[in-house]
Amino acid sequence: MPPRQMRPRTSVTSKRERSTSSSSSSDLSDVSAPPSPPAAKPKTPKAKPASKVQAKTTSTNTKTSKVKTAVADDAITGDISPAEANGPLAKKPRVAKGKAWPPPEIAPELHPARCGHPVYCFPSTTSVAGSEVGNGGLPSLSKDLKQPMLLGAHVSIAGGPATALLRAGMAGANGLAMFTKSQRQWKSNPYEDEAIQRFRDLMKSKDEGGLGYGPESILVHGSYLINLGNPDPEKWKTSYECFKDDIYRCHQLGIKLYNWHPGSTVGACTKEESFTSIAKAINMVHKEVPEVICVIENMASAPLLIQANAGSNIVGTAFRELAAIIAQVEDKSRVRVCLDTCHLFAAGYDLRTPEAYQETMKKFEEEVGNGYLGGIHLNDSKADLSGNKDLHENIGLGKIGLTGFRCLMRDPLMAGIPLVLETPAPEKALEVGDLAIWQREIKLLYEIQGIEDEEWEKRKGEIEERWRKERDSINPPKEKGTKGKGATAKGGKAKPAAKGKGKKGKKAEETSDEEDD
Repeated sequence: MPPRQMRPRTSVTSKRERSTSSSSSSDLSDVSAPPSPPAAKPKTPKAKPASKVQAKTTSTNTKTSKVKTAVADDAITGDISPAEANGPLAKKPRVAKGKAWPPPEIAPELHPARCGHPVYCFPSTTSVAGSEVGNGGLPSLSKDLKQPMLLGAHVSIAGGPATALLRAGMAGANGLAMFTKSQRQWKSNPYEDEAIQRFRDLMKSKDEGGLGYGPESILVHGSYLINLGNPDPEKWKTSYECFKDDIYRCHQLGIKLYNWHPGSTVGACTKEESFTSIAKAINMVHKEVPEVICVIENMASAPLLIQANAGSNIVGTAFRELAAIIAQVEDKSRVRVCLDTCHLFAAGYDLRTPEAYQETMKKFEEEVGNGYLGGIHLNDSKADLSGNKDLHENIGLGKIGLTGFRCLMRDPLMAGIPLVLETPAPEKALEVGDLAIWQREIKLLYEIQGIEDEEWEKRKGEIEERWRKERDSINPPKEKGTKGKGATAKGGKAKPAAKGKGKKGKKAEETSDEEDD
């Protein structure tokens, strides 16, 4: 039988009309031909339930890339046509909503009065070591010479670098430390112009609408990953690029002081070779990035008990090692030292009494020079003197004690340089904006600074007892065997101890020179 001839189509009717009109079938067939059997009803695939990930994403609307919209999901499952999915019902592109600036929880109007007023008048113009005052502090931009000490804490940059200045203000601090990027990864996204401008605006004096944190009051802390003492060329280069990026970010923000850990030999070279590698990096970065000063931090070991520090790969534990690095720096106007009190104590430099403190600072003047002192990290020690253990404790509650920190606060050598708390705090304290423990320590340090010697002997026991109770109410001490150490003023979790001392164990020393920072 020849194929049936079809009449020319004169119109196109939708499926919905064909299914409801009885005359539509005659329009599509020959009247003399027998009726065709009814067309099979097309099967519509059942809508598949959205996956957990899709459901969560659609409901919260927080994922933006590579996740199908609700309309697209409906098209795939057959609930609507692809044409409709691409038509007027298609989801509009998301427009990023700008976050409130400044963040309302740390806005300047909430900041308490800065601590340290009235300003302490030092008893003499010489330091306790007997030398004329002349540290490596930057000249203040303020015309008011009667300023409190630049005491503060290491605060978070979550939400952008300018938030660090706002958090310092919330703590009533006159100085601060901060990271310029993630301290535990080699590379980070560059700053946006807006982030840089916000930071520079807040650095201005209060008369100019800023918070008054000038370059002399800010001490940046470098990445934990950097090890410029490693002789391996590729690893040294990787460290140097991270080092340079940190310092370039300081330059972008208008910060002048960059502090970092000098590193370790990782057992692959002599200390002297590491000194040369570190000085090489400083000399190179001075040529590539202007203005910023490299501030070398002393490290924790026990050089006074080990001949020539032969038992440790860590560089910078002794004053003479810091001096050996500085000796090879070409532009000495752009190099300083940051002394960490816990690191000093762990390395055998005593601070517990006025006499011990004076002897330690005298050694620093003789072996390095007061003119190179650019900053202090304030930490008490859970471990004993020369214990070779870098375990930070809250001020006055460790083995150093309140008297040692009172000596430091009354030393004119400490005026005009950042004094930064890195003491323990509750877990994730900075992540939730909890600055309580550092607010209290800042007040405590200014309080003991102003107490005269005779009164101090009578009151130090009562002050320590009162402070311990306050500390315990804010951050109760962990029971023995409890996992986790809580946060430090840098906001990070305590690092796990390196496992083993074999070939693989050496690698841990390269990236983690200490137990606390």
